[in-house]
Amino acid sequence: MQEGAERAIRLASIVAIDMAGFSSLSERDQRRAARHVEALRARIEATAAAHEGRVFNTAGDGFMLEFSSAGSALGAIQDVLDKRPKGEPDIRVGAHVGDVVVTATNDLLGHGVNVAARLQALAAPNSALVSSEFRSMARNSPSAVFMARGRQPLNNIDQKVQTFAILSNDARRKRLMTRVGWGAGVAAAAAALAFLSPMAIDFLSKQDFLRPQAVAAPESGAKTDAGAVQTEEKAAADAGAAPGAPAPGDVFKDCDACPEMVLLPSGQFQMGAPAGERGATDVERPLRTIRIAPIAVSKYEITYEQYDACASAGGCNGFYPPERGGGRGRRPVVGVAWRDAQAYITWLNAVTEGPAYRLLSEAEWEYAARGGTATAYAFGDAITRQQAVFQSRLTDPVGSYPANAFGLFDMHGNAAEWVEDCYNSNYTGLPTHGGPVTSGQCNLRLYRGGAYSDGPNVLRSANRRRASMTIRDGTIGFRVAREMN
Repeated sequence: MQEGAERAIRLASIVAIDMAGFSSLSERDQRRAARHVEALRARIEATAAAHEGRVFNTAGDGFMLEFSSAGSALGAIQDVLDKRPKGEPDIRVGAHVGDVVVTATNDLLGHGVNVAARLQALAAPNSALVSSEFRSMARNSPSAVFMARGRQPLNNIDQKVQTFAILSNDARRKRLMTRVGWGAGVAAAAAALAFLSPMAIDFLSKQDFLRPQAVAAPESGAKTDAGAVQTEEKAAADAGAAPGAPAPGDVFKDCDACPEMVLLPSGQFQMGAPAGERGATDVERPLRTIRIAPIAVSKYEITYEQYDACASAGGCNGFYPPERGGGRGRRPVVGVAWRDAQAYITWLNAVTEGPAYRLLSEAEWEYAARGGTATAYAFGDAITRQQAVFQSRLTDPVGSYPANAFGLFDMHGNAAEWVEDCYNSNYTGLPTHGGPVTSGQCNLRLYRGGAYSDGPNVLRSANRRRASMTIRDGTIGFRVAREMN
């Protein structure tokens, strides 16, 4: 690679390993410490090769490994932890999936490497601490056991990272024994309870705190936050289905890898911005009344975790969008073109034997964003940083801010969101059925909601912007809709 040439960027699974307490060992006996490092290096190199990885960097007692998949990295981690020879000093492991830069010397640098190294520094002796991105791409392994360790601050990393521990065989055995102990305790308590006198059981059964509490039925005309009458009959009518079918506000998933969906009530609303709304322009007019049929909308913006599942399964054209800082996992996927969103939907419909999923229409999106309001935002005519992320350097994990009255998160800010419609410069002469507009400049598609880097005016429910369907802008993601017919 020539000096100054653009460095290649790729997604990799990075594993960092070091000896716990190496400095103390080296201070006591340098030669013995060196022998331990040499033996550990030989074992790590052999383990990496067995799992189709490589050791790409070493420094003293520290080792950095690269794997093409999180599954291969997980297998190597389990072997490193579970096949430790007798007398080997304690080790610590960290792992992350992220973007790395390939240098002219075929070395790896970048955020993914930094996160893995800092996770390793936080790991307990003889354990592995991994990021949520790593877990999401490796958790299908039948032999892996992950335990949540919460959001951890990492040295020189701006955002806290959601972490998980991988349990070694010893740790799994200890946990099993603990559960067996609890089970024995519960069994003993049950046996003791069986010997309680009938009088004691009768006494307990008469106590109010043990009786089922009746739930008062809602009064006629009682309203939900979205303004819908809260009765089964009305909900069924709104959903166009018989009682017992999904009702507005219900949340469901069609498969384990599918996004959570919220069923919205049917209704009508005024689409667009009135002339007096701050930041409004003529592209958001004329105002028109739109009727929306029942539809389900993804509760959150599609995340890196969900998009990566598509790419890992052979969908999405194998494209892994680079993360833009802060990691992958439950952050909204950005840097995806309109066509990439369509590829994800194609995969989702294949998984669920659709075709039920699609992008929202522009009208459906605005209806969903407003959540029954007519104000500039779902929360009123102003928005605060306690209600959405904007004018920021990074996205936040989805669901970090309050939902609107329809139970949808991040309709304002975080990632801007592609919609299905072709671009038209205003609403004059456009249909009012609420479905996608398929005429106009169809090489340009609309996106809504504003992004983490935008100012508050761009986050308004009525704001609309356009871009080429092939552009992979680092602020644009998407959410999906599901037909309920």
